[in-house]
Amino acid sequence: MRAYLSCGVLACGFLRLQCESCGKDRLLPLSCKGRSVCPSCGGRRMVDTAAHLVDRVFPRVPVRQWVLSLPFALRYRLAYDSEMVTAVLGVFIRALFGLYRRMARDYGIDQTQCGAVTFVQRFGSAANLNLHFHVICIDGVYAPGLDGQPEFFALRPPENSEVRELAHLLAKRIPALLKRRGIDTPQSDEEESDRLLRDQPWLSEVYAASVCGRLATGPEAGRRVAVGGDRVDPEGMDSSASPRCAAVAGFSLHANVAISFHDRPRLERLFRYAARPPLSMDRLEALPDGRLRYWFKTPWRNGTTHAIFEPLEFLEKLAALVPTPRSSRPQHRNNRTTAGLPRHIHNHCGFKRPRPCRWQRDAETRSGTASEELYMV
Repeated sequence: MRAYLSCGVLACGFLRLQCESCGKDRLLPLSCKGRSVCPSCGGRRMVDTAAHLVDRVFPRVPVRQWVLSLPFALRYRLAYDSEMVTAVLGVFIRALFGLYRRMARDYGIDQTQCGAVTFVQRFGSAANLNLHFHVICIDGVYAPGLDGQPEFFALRPPENSEVRELAHLLAKRIPALLKRRGIDTPQSDEEESDRLLRDQPWLSEVYAASVCGRLATGPEAGRRVAVGGDRVDPEGMDSSASPRCAAVAGFSLHANVAISFHDRPRLERLFRYAARPPLSMDRLEALPDGRLRYWFKTPWRNGTTHAIFEPLEFLEKLAALVPTPRSSRPQHRNNRTTAGLPRHIHNHCGFKRPRPCRWQRDAETRSGTASEELYMV
């Protein structure tokens, strides 16, 4: 977080770029390259990741997003235990791919292979600690065709009952995993099993308060975060469940976002949404009394639209969003390997590596005009 203060500041370092043709200079400030809360570096990484997945990874097939939210106590545990994050995600992916394989068998399709990319988000719309999974999955399976080459088979959308059964399965398997790892239940709060509480008690308080929407430090410690907006009468709210959504024992599963094979712009927007940084400066506002108002991306069901923080309270919330080392990158999964989508699938779908951009071609062939290139001085 300290490095963020110097990100993009010319006084903290820069590169001098010069056009070889006209001699015009440009100063490029150095970035912090942080993977935590920097909106600038996170925004660039978001755009680059989305473009890479659309142009170089995902074939032109239907795609569906699966979002799994976790019980509060499990969010706290996974916030500092990256190995447990991988294990819980593995349970989710195996159960999800099992659902696709069962649907494929209903059509008589065997020897199937699935593929997905997972983004682990640590944050909620109120800058709170809310670790959950965005799994962007190929909405179908690959299987050997008549000529032995892999062929894609689109499947029907999952039924509401199937999403509910999958949520029940996860609510059974994930606690079983925790029990095998020495944690009795997701609601376990035994101090001997809480490594963060033992090693960094202050950070443990910050994590726990952020998960519950409360403050951990300052004179208002223990109080709920101040929120505002147009309140909605709970009796007038629509209590009907959304399609392809299920909530079981604190686990919430959503699978109603689907994208057709030809809508690549929408697919890229979905990747940007899943890879977005936790903090948006466009939604952060300084109030006249010195407090900060952070607008939610979308209003809550009860009409709440924003949260209000003292400056130090906001820093406390940002501290909880800093991920553990090497845990902030998207994970590629298929049912045989964790290295990503199978290479033969790309080749079968006519995937070709995009041509180099104009700047790269000019650098390689030296045939471009000098006025289009800037060189570091």
